[in-house]
Amino acid sequence: MSFDSAWTYEKLWLKGKVYISKALLQDRESEMFPFFAAIALEFIARASLAKIHPVLLADPREGENILYVFGFQKKPIYTPISIPTKSVLERCEVIVPNFTDSEKVFCKEITTKRNEELHSGNLGFDNFPTKVWLSKYYKTLKILLEFQEKTLLDFLGNDEAEAAEEMIAERDADLEKRVRDRISLYRRNFALLTIESQKEKISISEKDKWFGSRVYRKDETCPSCGNNGVMTGKLISVMEGTANEYEITQKMNILPTHFSCLCCDLELVNHQELDAIELGGQYKIEEVFEPREYFELDDYEPDFDYGND
Repeated sequence: MSFDSAWTYEKLWLKGKVYISKALLQDRESEMFPFFAAIALEFIARASLAKIHPVLLADPREGENILYVFGFQKKPIYTPISIPTKSVLERCEVIVPNFTDSEKVFCKEITTKRNEELHSGNLGFDNFPTKVWLSKYYKTLKILLEFQEKTLLDFLGNDEAEAAEEMIAERDADLEKRVRDRISLYRRNFALLTIESQKEKISISEKDKWFGSRVYRKDETCPSCGNNGVMTGKLISVMEGTANEYEITQKMNILPTHFSCLCCDLELVNHQELDAIELGGQYKIEEVFEPREYFELDDYEPDFDYGND
């Protein structure tokens, strides 16, 4: 028996949804994206315990916290105390299938950054790009959600869930080795060129990066030769445009799916290869539109002869 406490599964699930919605509204390169995502992850971890019974969230050091879960309290006004995040994660490791020490360590790391952001003068999520954490985040989230008989689609919505599934797709055990071996090969081949040939390729690459049809592109340093490369990807979501008097700027969140170097010719052909060497994650691009173009307005030419029949 339990009553409608502050720790019911439905309340924690819905609060997790609130914070992941806040996260997904953020620029993917903003410090607020991982901040809100970290809060959402904690609520989903707590919801996993509440799915068994809310009493698993009660701090056992005070018996009143346990009584509260069942609707009993000694005092009319009483604030129940739940277990700390560290204990939540340790219990998830025991209760949730596939939630291993690896997922527990990741959750502790992102929680530490959240606490640093909230409780110190430091910027907890400064220099924390999505390529070093987001695929692990979605993998951990999926494990917790599956225990709750939920999916990434239920939690993230269609567009983000599709990107998340691609980011955490299982890869061959030796994929990282194959990718790094390929990078080493192209690095050696570029180093074997004469200095003049290297300079010529670098010079040409400075011009070539502006040409060709590359969808949702951004500049990226080549992991092989250290020169000019281009990252491209597919659209995940579009943020609301910001306007000034003359133009509208639209920010778009992109899942990287291809990298090509314009100097040594290295190519990485999907997100799994990029993620294997921490070039995965997501990135943002900005496009600037005139208001007429943004709102898809037809060109208007006044009819000066109107009324002159």
